[in-house]
Amino acid sequence: MSYAVEDWGAGSDRIVLVHGSLAVGAAAFAEQKALADTFALSVMTRRGYGGTPRIDAVDVQRDAEDVIALLGNGAHLVGTSMGGIVAMNAAGRRPDLVRSLTVIEPPAFALACDVPAVRRVSNALNAHWKLADPKELHAFVTGFVAALEMDMPLPDPLPAPVAAAAVNLVTERPWRVDVPIGAVADASFRKLVVTGGWSEAFDGISRRLADLLGVECHCLRGAGHAVQKVGAPFNTLLRSHIAAA
Repeated sequence: MSYAVEDWGAGSDRIVLVHGSLAVGAAAFAEQKALADTFALSVMTRRGYGGTPRIDAVDVQRDAEDVIALLGNGAHLVGTSMGGIVAMNAAGRRPDLVRSLTVIEPPAFALACDVPAVRRVSNALNAHWKLADPKELHAFVTGFVAALEMDMPLPDPLPAPVAAAAVNLVTERPWRVDVPIGAVADASFRKLVVTGGWSEAFDGISRRLADLLGVECHCLRGAGHAVQKVGAPFNTLLRSHIAAA
């Protein structure tokens, strides 16, 4: 097994949580540890992140296979940012193992490229990858954050976990990633889409995704792109979502 898992709680309902591009496992979901009073949580660290073996490049489909293995006989599934893309790919392949699906601001740019803000950010990411030096990690991540129109000053040098994750980031192509929207929409499990209200582009993607899935798009402000870090409001929403499932 080349990914890692940290387990919290021992409830009968299990939740698998999948992190995004610049966060690692438990650090991405620290505020969700409060859910361990009711649920068993399996917090995944994807291949190439944290203390897992290095990888040549991020592979969303391989990560999705890892998520499927982690679902076991069935679990609720939560993915944030690129982890949402991974989660949707896993759910599209094995909907029978998914009790419910929650995605937080997935970078599914292709679903909403007709929205001006989405197209603007997608084009900015494409341009950044063409021009930036992948060996200059601080400059690369700074340009990435700027392309996302995110106000997030970065320390120099980058903290070690961010620098390690940035090595993987340079291998991604976030404006190209795809999701099996038809398979996810047709699946019988409940779906939840959450956005943070900080970005026209991510709000546009999230609203389009919610429309395609036939669900409401929930907005929780206060934590930017890492919406789950608002803590109690997100946890309450997730508890209600799982209860309804």
